[in-house]
Amino acid sequence: MSDQSFFKRKWVQIGLAIGVVALGVIGSEVLVATAPTASRKPPEKVARLVTTEPVKAGDYTVSLLGYGVVEPEQQITLQARVSGTVQSIGPKFVPGASFKKGEVLVQLDNTDYRIELQTAQAALAQAQSTLTSELGNQVVAQSDFELLGLNVDERERALILRKPQLEAAKATVQSAQAGVERAKVNLERTILRAPFDGVVVSREASVGAQVSATTALGVLASSEAYRISVAVPQADLKWIKFPEGKQAGSTVCVSDASSSEQGCHKGTVLNLQTSVQDNGRQAQVLVEVPRNNNKNLQPLLLAQYVKVRFDGIELRNVFKLAPSSVHDNTVWVNDNGELDIRPVNIAFRSAEYVLIDRGLNNGESIVTSNLGSPVNRMAIRTNEPPNNATTPAPAAVKP
Repeated sequence: MSDQSFFKRKWVQIGLAIGVVALGVIGSEVLVATAPTASRKPPEKVARLVTTEPVKAGDYTVSLLGYGVVEPEQQITLQARVSGTVQSIGPKFVPGASFKKGEVLVQLDNTDYRIELQTAQAALAQAQSTLTSELGNQVVAQSDFELLGLNVDERERALILRKPQLEAAKATVQSAQAGVERAKVNLERTILRAPFDGVVVSREASVGAQVSATTALGVLASSEAYRISVAVPQADLKWIKFPEGKQAGSTVCVSDASSSEQGCHKGTVLNLQTSVQDNGRQAQVLVEVPRNNNKNLQPLLLAQYVKVRFDGIELRNVFKLAPSSVHDNTVWVNDNGELDIRPVNIAFRSAEYVLIDRGLNNGESIVTSNLGSPVNRMAIRTNEPPNNATTPAPAAVKP
């Protein structure tokens, strides 16, 4: 085969290849141009499923919670007024025991004081006898003075009539009477009685011990009422009513801080103390609780750590919501299927509830679901039936 035929065949093959490629390109363009096209639609908005709850305004009392330690209304150290030996100890003078006013707690040996009283009584009898004799001498002196008819000045007259002797005899009687009274008091002081109704905090006295007027025999606490100094943030003092004139202070509800027992001991606010706690700079509110005013509860104990709930000032026409329904001073409202992120004014906030006085209306439904990324006016829906009921809507949180 000649070279000319070879080259001619090669060019034919190259031309065929180029034609095939060209036909493929043209065919693909035709297919693309004639292919059916899908119309683009905007993505459908999917409404978020939420739970809602209608709200209704009402009048609510602000409730504050504080903590403190139970202390007695009054507490004293029992001391003897005279020296002596402890002869006996009363059955109620035991730590933790309750006693009534006037009960005998400690009896000292009174032998020396009985003798002292007898001596004082004898001295009084002697002084009275001397006075009686002197009164007789006064009669004789007066008779002699009148019989002699002496003309003397007042000073001489007093001496003749024995007036100095009479005054001395009277003074001796008065001194002896005072001695008897002092001896009686000292004898009575050998019996130590309870000065009030209370409980024994501690006892140091023992039978046979020698005591003096400076010896501490024990500690007594009054049981008529308990007092508690409650730490309250200074910003919350405006919600507490303090006694003023005939107006009593706020009522309080006292219970053990660690107990889940229902019920509490009722008390009242007495005053605002003049100092604050260094830790947290909290104010100190003094409250008083009558002892065992709730017989169905365990009684309060001295030094017991308790929680105190204050019934403060009443707020009128406010909405009471759970804290989880309030988000940075806003509330999520279901506005005809759209989320309305509405700013509100918070009148009071606690760990248990929030009171709102502006921003909501009666009958509106608030969203109680936790939305991860809420957007104002986003679509929302509920599983609840349409609101066509005729009954009034309940409050969001029961008072």
